[in-house]
Amino acid sequence: MPEPSNHPQHLLRRYLVSFRVSKIPHRFTDVLIIGSGVAGLSAALAASDDPGIEVLLVAKDALEETATIYAQGGVAAVIDPEATGDSLSSHVKDTLSASDGLADEEAVQLTATEGVVEVQRLLEMGANFDREPSGKIHLTLEGGHSHPRILHRGDTSGREVERVLLDAVLERPNITILAHTFAVDLVTRSGEVMGAVLLRPDSELECAWARRVVLATGGAGRLYRETTNPKVTTGDGIAMAFRAGAALQDLEFMQFHPTTLYLAGADRFLITEAVRGEGGVLRDGAGNTFMHRFHPLGDLAPRDVVSRGIVTVMRERRENKVWLDLSAIAPEKIRARFPRILEILRGFGIDILKEPIPVRPSAHYSIGGVKTDLEGRTTVPGLFAAGEVSSTGLHGANRLASNSLLEGLVFGHRAGRRAAAEARGCAAPEPFSVEGSPTSPGPKAPALDLNDLTVSLKSLLWLKVGLERNGPELSSALKQIASWVPYVLGSDFHEVPSWTLQNMLVTAYLLTISALRREESRGVHFRTDFPRRDDARWHKHQTVTRDDLRRPGA
Repeated sequence: MPEPSNHPQHLLRRYLVSFRVSKIPHRFTDVLIIGSGVAGLSAALAASDDPGIEVLLVAKDALEETATIYAQGGVAAVIDPEATGDSLSSHVKDTLSASDGLADEEAVQLTATEGVVEVQRLLEMGANFDREPSGKIHLTLEGGHSHPRILHRGDTSGREVERVLLDAVLERPNITILAHTFAVDLVTRSGEVMGAVLLRPDSELECAWARRVVLATGGAGRLYRETTNPKVTTGDGIAMAFRAGAALQDLEFMQFHPTTLYLAGADRFLITEAVRGEGGVLRDGAGNTFMHRFHPLGDLAPRDVVSRGIVTVMRERRENKVWLDLSAIAPEKIRARFPRILEILRGFGIDILKEPIPVRPSAHYSIGGVKTDLEGRTTVPGLFAAGEVSSTGLHGANRLASNSLLEGLVFGHRAGRRAAAEARGCAAPEPFSVEGSPTSPGPKAPALDLNDLTVSLKSLLWLKVGLERNGPELSSALKQIASWVPYVLGSDFHEVPSWTLQNMLVTAYLLTISALRREESRGVHFRTDFPRRDDARWHKHQTVTRDDLRRPGA
């Protein structure tokens, strides 16, 4: 079924809020970084290595409220090749294999190589990863990896990475931090990013002028009803970059984590892949293992294969979950390796030392995002992106487990370093007249129920733009999203929940149209009406920009 030839005009509005630069306070910095997860903190540290560069770090919520702190598995890096028989070439090969033919080999090679340097830097900064009795770093195995190469701290690895980086950031005198500050939009002049409009905790708008801006806002997993993501990952950076004219890439590739807790009333708490790496096994409702039906690696197959295997078994048995059995793992290892999972599930009345965990897939990681080069530069001058908000070519069509924290470290550092170097060589931006307003504003709906619309959008994406997709349902979803756009994006709000919903609608529309256009199955993108990979037509990245949607008949 073809996509609509006319896209809603309100998608093309330039700014989400009406404002006049002359009427709001100004702030000046050299490098503005939006986001405080692994990529944002790494960028801040790299940029501030130059003591002459002033860095402003902005966080939507509390500094620690990022996807990074929820990362359980760890960081993949070849730090002990002699002991494990591992190699950089093996890490590269595993990453390329997981990518289903779409990763950029240069990006993969660079990440594997520089990732070792970044992990060593973390260790020197005081990262306390788990160790063997001998004192060597304990390395574990996860799905898709051919060797144990995952550094971890129990099942709270992301929290440890965030702690180390944030402690270092707080010590830098040339970094200013603004928490609970929402970045509404990027400010541009003649196609170049010059800063951003911010909403401070006192509900006042402010313009932060910067020589260079780094987006590190995370992904868009919160667009889905079933998700492992924290509340802040609503696609804000993707939507901001789109409005500023940046190219977006590979948005159709949303990775679903195969094993999240499935209990009525419970958040979809992630059960790390490392559980299966240590010996956990998936079973159906009758107690039978099943993953070797779908892949030679069985329970350690790539995530997209495991997720679809689970969905197939649930459909066959007419069940809404499968079971993750930890009985092959020694109780003392569970206590030492997965203390947070043990604690959380006991709160729900599940003792994982004695009984299996009910699980099913949930939306987990945005593989696509703002297109960048290997220095983090986007297609818009003055704007960089790093971490989950970006699309570097590293992951291709499917992300290898524990490569995400690694990507944030490597490309956060690269983007921050390059942004600082460019900022050092250019003049400070001079404030100019900017008047933001909606494009062709529609009638404001006086009784708009934002919560109902948000729930409806998330349910729509889960049901029709989820793990398995097809043309008719994608077209139906696109039509429904388009019907919401005029009165939501046509309204002028002055509050974070409303702006968040507007960003979610923009990102959802672009994700859905990207999924509809890619008429093949590859990696995490599975079309039941095009179930095979099609290298003849689709061995390529897919981009979308504002100009694409402006073209007649696009």
